[in-house]
Amino acid sequence: MNELNTALVTGGGRGIGKETAILLAKMNLNVIICSRTQADIDSVIEETKKMGNNKVMGKKCDVSRSDDVNALVKGILDEYGKIDILINNAGITYIKILVDTTEDEWDRTLDINLKGVFLFCKAIIPHMIMNNFGVVINVSSGAGKVGFENLSAYCASKFGMMGLTESLAWEVANSNIRAMTICPGEVATNMQENADPQYFELNKHRMLNPQVVARKIVEMVVDNKKYRNGDSVDLPN
Repeated sequence: MNELNTALVTGGGRGIGKETAILLAKMNLNVIICSRTQADIDSVIEETKKMGNNKVMGKKCDVSRSDDVNALVKGILDEYGKIDILINNAGITYIKILVDTTEDEWDRTLDINLKGVFLFCKAIIPHMIMNNFGVVINVSSGAGKVGFENLSAYCASKFGMMGLTESLAWEVANSNIRAMTICPGEVATNMQENADPQYFELNKHRMLNPQVVARKIVEMVVDNKKYRNGDSVDLPN
């Protein structure tokens, strides 16, 4: 019987990714986090060490660059031999109407939110297929199912993630791999606050706590009877 042993969480330095990494660490798994910010990585590792867990490691990684992604995945495979769980959580957003969104902002949003998912899946799925086992959870959004004003680039990236995951689910259906999405509503994260501080301050009381989303992600990872390949799980405010 396959057992969950090693997990990779992108965007694991803050918010949903951080809380997911901490919960997986509490399960005594090998947990690898990546982030753009070394200080955030160090903070998560220090927090898990205080919990008595020394099995969390982290590395800076630009999820939109194949060289970074492939190097990170190779290092994990060299160290642990496999990756059982992939949580694609890294993401950014800009609060702008479409006509005010710059080409660079559009490209950056799609590169991090969608291309990064493609690159990590491309690098890891072949190893999961060889092991005939794996779980992939792509963190989408309610904005991956409904378009919202001032979020055209973000919505495009999250809608794209939904299509990518549905296609991937068919491709791995015979390999004992589950590819799924989770679609939270607004979450009280640094990304949300930085995107629109005034809106965040007025509405944070009704937003989801990142720990709530993390608990649902871990539940999806471990419960293979309730959560099946191809599932999309809504988690509204």
